[in-house]
Amino acid sequence: MTIRSPLGRFATLGHEPDPAAARRAGYAAWQEHGLILINPEWLKGWADRKQAELLAEQLYGKRKDAK
Repeated sequence: MTIRSPLGRFATLGHEPDPAAARRAGYAAWQEHGLILINPEWLKGWADRKQAELLAEQLYGKRKDAK
């Protein structure tokens, strides 16, 4: 017998983030929809990370919790 709960749909929200899944989602978004999803940490060079951050700020404004 399976016991169901109305909170069951939130069970996956407690899982730790999966960096590999995020990269796969970014790849799929680019390939299928032309969307660019970039985690600055994925970029190896400081200049590339800074350029990505500047583009994001240009489009969305400064982050409220920016370091």
